[in-house]
Amino acid sequence: MTEQGSGRPLAKRPSYWLATGTLFLFLAFLFAWWRIPTFPPVFPTPIEQLDRQIHAAGVTNLLPQQYAVFHQQVSDLRHHWRLAANQWWPSWTLQEFTESYQQLMTSGAALLTATQHKKTTLHSHLKNLLDAEQAQLTRLRNLNGLFDLRGKRTALSRAQSFLTQGASLLTQARVDQVPHLLQQAQNTMRPIETLLIQQMSRYSDKHNIAKWNRWVTDTIEPTRRSGDLVMVVIKASQEFRLYQKGLLRQSFSADLGFSGLQDKLHEGDGATPEGIFRIIQKKGKGETKFYKAFMLDFPTTLHQRQFRAAKAQGLIPAHRGIGGFIEIHGQPSGQSDPTNGCVALENSIMDTLFPLVPLRTPVVIVGALDPINFVSRALSLIQSHHAQRNA
Repeated sequence: MTEQGSGRPLAKRPSYWLATGTLFLFLAFLFAWWRIPTFPPVFPTPIEQLDRQIHAAGVTNLLPQQYAVFHQQVSDLRHHWRLAANQWWPSWTLQEFTESYQQLMTSGAALLTATQHKKTTLHSHLKNLLDAEQAQLTRLRNLNGLFDLRGKRTALSRAQSFLTQGASLLTQARVDQVPHLLQQAQNTMRPIETLLIQQMSRYSDKHNIAKWNRWVTDTIEPTRRSGDLVMVVIKASQEFRLYQKGLLRQSFSADLGFSGLQDKLHEGDGATPEGIFRIIQKKGKGETKFYKAFMLDFPTTLHQRQFRAAKAQGLIPAHRGIGGFIEIHGQPSGQSDPTNGCVALENSIMDTLFPLVPLRTPVVIVGALDPINFVSRALSLIQSHHAQRNA
């Protein structure tokens, strides 16, 4: 039986509406799926390139913590992209991915800038440190031949090698290896600095300066009436002075022993002795291996007493004697060679002095007469750098 006015059975109408509803629902899902933005099929290469660029700039040594955070964020973004790209209905939207990507690019660029800035700053800092250590090394080497640096010359050369290697690596922008070489140079120089500071400190000691001035004054003062000559050798300035009647008559440059600025302790130490001496012998041509010479009465009684005391304290090796044969002697013009503890003047000066200077003429050899002298200035620079570095 059919319903009046209809051409289809009543039983088929629900199926029709069900099919129609299903079709509309499918179309809605299809439309929604079509509207979902698709993720890039390949993870964006700019962020990978930026990561590699930052790493190549040396960020792992300069800003390791900041880089660890950035690198982890890149890894997290790659993980989220891989999941989203393989999901039919991703929980992460393309907009969220894009925003995270852009934020990472911004923070990565800032990290790269910070790395390059720190690298430039570190380069400048290391260069300043290398220059300062090179200046210190030059000061130490310039004192070779004035103070006893025997046995230390190899160490000075080794320190120079470390600094040269450091400077070379710095020009190649390989800053990560420079601090180690700098440290090695510093460790090599420290014992030499300590030794020199000990040897040089008496040149800035007010008691020593007063003693040396007293020697000169006490020796010159009696000659104001007698008119006798007095020779004065000032080691710090390597200067020879000739006084008569208490007045400075002539002044010449002089060369000293190979450790001439030290006070003499024993034979073979190369130090020029300090004290008040007398000329006990005049040696002309053929009487000395030098051109002409004035022999001094070293060691005096005072020097012998000081030698025995130093030996008793263990400051002098047991097999060493006190030494002797200290002279003021000539050397060829233009030649400037360290002696074994003597005082050397040019031959022309010896020609001038030889007929003027009689036997028993007093000779005063002192370290310095002014607390501001060559040695005290060099000492101040060495101590200042030494203290700054240790601080």
